[in-house]
Amino acid sequence: MRDVEQVAGGPWDRAGVDRETWYAARLMAAAIRETVRLALKPTERDEALPADHERLGEYADGLVMAVEDGDPETVAMLVRRAKGSVS
Repeated sequence: MRDVEQVAGGPWDRAGVDRETWYAARLMAAAIRETVRLALKPTERDEALPADHERLGEYADGLVMAVEDGDPETVAMLVRRAKGSVS
């Protein structure tokens, strides 16, 4: 495991996790955001409206901002999801 320097006052402190866990949550949030931004090829059977994609994009942006701000609930949710997908 890498030696990670702990810097006091970062968003990881506000989230109540170590810096490495916070970075993992931030990476997951960013991956969700970038996945949402992928261009979708519209089809006649596409049930999603452009407004749906816009709302999803706004949610994904908010998810990244919450992690960057050190929101403990958002970070905990992402960490739980990551641990749940491993099993």
